[in-house]
Amino acid sequence: MSNLLLCQGLLCPSLCPDGDDICRTALMDLFSHAAKLTSNIYNHSVQMFNEFDLQYAQDKPYYINASNDCHTNFLHIPQEREHIQRMNNKGLIRWILMLLYSWQKPLYQLVTELRSVKEVSVTTLSSARENVKKAKELQALVERPFSQVISTVRKKLRMARIYWYGRPLLSSNENRRHSAFYRLFHCMRRDAHKLDTYTKFLACRMIYNNC
Repeated sequence: MSNLLLCQGLLCPSLCPDGDDICRTALMDLFSHAAKLTSNIYNHSVQMFNEFDLQYAQDKPYYINASNDCHTNFLHIPQEREHIQRMNNKGLIRWILMLLYSWQKPLYQLVTELRSVKEVSVTTLSSARENVKKAKELQALVERPFSQVISTVRKKLRMARIYWYGRPLLSSNENRRHSAFYRLFHCMRRDAHKLDTYTKFLACRMIYNNC
């Protein structure tokens, strides 16, 4: 399967030999499943953000600098459709894995250290746990056929010096704590949308070759 998926050109006109219905079915199943996982991750991220925004952030200025403070900003993740269209399939896979790896620590902290903080409701904790579960499943799904890009991804993350600093989420100062939570949920929602976009674009390209 890995030989079929590792395509070197800008576009992959066909990943399966003509008439190989088994190969095509396997590809469709793989990427259909990946797209469902990213939809689930994005939906839960939106739910967490909306709940916190409604309960704690109304009429507060937290949103002003939220995007500027995302820990993944140093990756300079492409978001323009034209840029995404120019990337080859391995390039898209690299960004998918970088997003998944970058959010491992924040999600882990959310479901362990922060579960007793009042801002983390039962609904939020449930959504966070689902995101951890789905992210692990997606990572395993993508890493198996694209194992050759993992070392490149981890090297880029080290060079970008991506660091998650979650201590403000435990601050005794309520305004500081709320600002940190708002930033966490805002950035998670933003990056989950990117993850969903990349995965669905890649699935569309590999299955239908017209994206």
